[in-house]
Amino acid sequence: MDLLSKAVSAPFEMGSAVRGARIFHPRGALFDGTADFDTPRAGPAWWPLPSGDTVPIRARMSRGIGTPGPLPDILGLAVRLRLPEGPWDLLLATAYVPARIALAPARSWSSANYSTLAAYRGLGHASPRWIVATPEGGQPNGPPSIDDLSAPLSFAVHLASARGDPLRVGTFRLTQRVPRKDSAQPSFDPVLNCPAGIEMWPSWLAGIRRLAYAGSRRGRETVDARNAGEDLIT
Repeated sequence: MDLLSKAVSAPFEMGSAVRGARIFHPRGALFDGTADFDTPRAGPAWWPLPSGDTVPIRARMSRGIGTPGPLPDILGLAVRLRLPEGPWDLLLATAYVPARIALAPARSWSSANYSTLAAYRGLGHASPRWIVATPEGGQPNGPPSIDDLSAPLSFAVHLASARGDPLRVGTFRLTQRVPRKDSAQPSFDPVLNCPAGIEMWPSWLAGIRRLAYAGSRRGRETVDARNAGEDLIT
């Protein structure tokens, strides 16, 4: 591992090991559901999901920082689209959507607007697009508590260029909450789980995120191994 890799991954590895969980978004609710896609009237040629497709998904809604109950927090929406060629993981966080990349805390699940922050583009295509999602129905209005989340929940899904209004391309529908403790919930990795022919933009940010996710996973694996050893002793 070179110096850059160590510099990026080590803090995440140590932080996850000390916390015994993800550094960010440690608590979340897991859901199964579907993604339904409309016709992108002016969508990019690389968009891999044609009109009329319904794709099974697994999603996780979470609080990013873990601020005390009534305070706003950076909320997260992680989605795994189960495509025939393999999973596509999307990580979205609450953001000031007109700016695409500006994180913004939300006071409730119903007022949250989510963005991938990093954009996507097809290989060889110059114009990146951000994926944004906005609540449509069923979202709790009070302070964002994980315990208040229950299915069904739905989100409008849009593609957004650097300028102009986002273009609606479909809907995420969360139809069933999956009872699973935080430590057993899956890790979503948008760098490793990305369709062929699509890349995150800018590419240097994807490289940094790859190292950070790997470090966080190693830290959680250390905790899991330690807990397994303690279970054997007792």
